[in-house]
Amino acid sequence: ALLASLMICLLLVSTISAMVMAGPRVLQVAGEDLPGLRLLAARTRGGAPLPAILLQQLLAIAFVVTGSFEGVLSYAGFTLNLIALLTVAGVFVLRYTEPDLPRPCRVRGYPFTPAVFVLLNVVILVYVLQSRPFAAGAGLLTILAGVLLALLHGRRAKQA
Repeated sequence: ALLASLMICLLLVSTISAMVMAGPRVLQVAGEDLPGLRLLAARTRGGAPLPAILLQQLLAIAFVVTGSFEGVLSYAGFTLNLIALLTVAGVFVLRYTEPDLPRPCRVRGYPFTPAVFVLLNVVILVYVLQSRPFAAGAGLLTILAGVLLALLHGRRAKQA
């Protein structure tokens, strides 16, 4: 149990470190792409995306203050698993819709390995939906909000 706890702690620290670095940069790029989020694209003289960093900090504080650590982990885990599942499922869609597209990056064990990944993630998502419906619902709403923002951006880009 001690070894498993240590491994989980190391995994969480490395994941949090990666998200602290990557998260604001994703928000910054979204600010560059979406006129409604332009404020997030601003940088300091040193190149740091300060408004995006501050937004990420506020969101993190809001998650911690409004829920338990376990609830925040369930929400984040559900959301990240859903995004990962959709990304890997996209390999199947792309191979079906664009069969002649050059593939400089190969998927080892295709179609077995991505199918197993998708299946295992579906099992995890169903479990979280059943055991933590509030966290899963919040994750689904987050993904839905992102889809709606992307659709809105696409519509505005076509009109311009």
